[in-house]
Formats: sequence, structure tokens, C-alpha cells
Amino acid sequence: MSVSEVATRYAVALHSLAKEKGIEEKTLQELRALGDLFNKDKDIYDFIHSPLIVAASREAALKAALDGNGVSEDVSNFILMLARKNRIAAFEGILEAYQNQVDIENGVTRGIVRSVSVLSPEERVAIEKKISDVTGKRVILNYTEEPNLIGGLIAQVGSYTFDDTLTTHLSRLKEDLNRRTH
Repeated sequence: MSVSEVATRYAVALHSLAKEKGIEEKTLQELRALGDLFNKDKDIYDFIHSPLIVAASREAALKAALDGNGVSEDVSNFILMLARKNRIAAFEGILEAYQNQVDIENGVTRGIVRSVSVLSPEERVAIEKKISDVTGKRVILNYTEEPNLIGGLIAQVGSYTFDDTLTTHLSRLKEDLNRRTH
């Protein structure tokens, strides 16, 4: 998913504040917890995204919900400011952009690996090491199964795509044979 410029600006500002205080990871954990809450509870999700609810009402309800619930003052103030400025619907993008900021700072890149079947822990470690060697960064991968792949796997990390499927191997073999015969 592409993160909007607005979400990135808010995330960079919050990350800058958190970095100044040395609480980047704590802030990320709180944002993730709120994101999980916002996404898992349909009523909360609808409330946050409803254009029928005025900003002041949304802000008051969020303030009541956040007070005394273990959310830091900085994150609470940030969420309330988003509500006040009618930007709370951009929260998911802001969370993703904040995660990107933390990842950049920590030399981490994230990606997804699609394979026909579940990969063993040993296979996952080997894949992560190989991609880490190519990118020069620590890699965090999410794994999904795609039964429609014909053998092998596809890994997408940043601007890199590693396609090690049987379909791709056969396609390369065909191209190679065509070049040799012409």
C-alpha cells in the first residue's frame, strides 16, 4: 500500500517528537495497539470514519476513551489532534508511515514472500539471509501461501522482486533456447 503524503508528514512529525524523547519504539507499540483496536471493533471503525460525526464530537469521544487507558500523553494528544483536524481516517496510513520511519532509522526493510506451501523455519532463515545479503539491510518478511504458484516462491522487498518460481525458470529456459536457435 502506498502511504499518502499527508500520512507521511504526520508520521515524520510524530517520529521526530518521539525520537527527541527516546520513545520511538514505545510510540510505535501504542500506535499499533490503537490500530488493532480501531480495525477490530467495527463500531469504533465506523465512528472514526463516519463523515456524519463532527470533529468536536469525535475528539471528545476519543479523549474519554484514551484517558486513563495506558496511552501516553504524546500519543493521546496526537490522536486528538488528528480528530480535531479531521485526519483520524488517515490513521492507518500514518501508522504505516511511522513504521517506515522506525525501519529506516534501524536499517530494516520489510517484504512479503509468497510460496506454494508453508515454508519451514530453516527455509525462512535462509531466504531472509539471502535477501539481507542482497539489500544490505536487516529483513523482516511476512509469508503467505499461494497455491496457484507453480513451484518455488516470489519475494517482494522494497523495489526488489525475487522470482524463483518454476514458471519463471521455464520462461528463462525457453528464452535461452530461442536465443541459441536463432
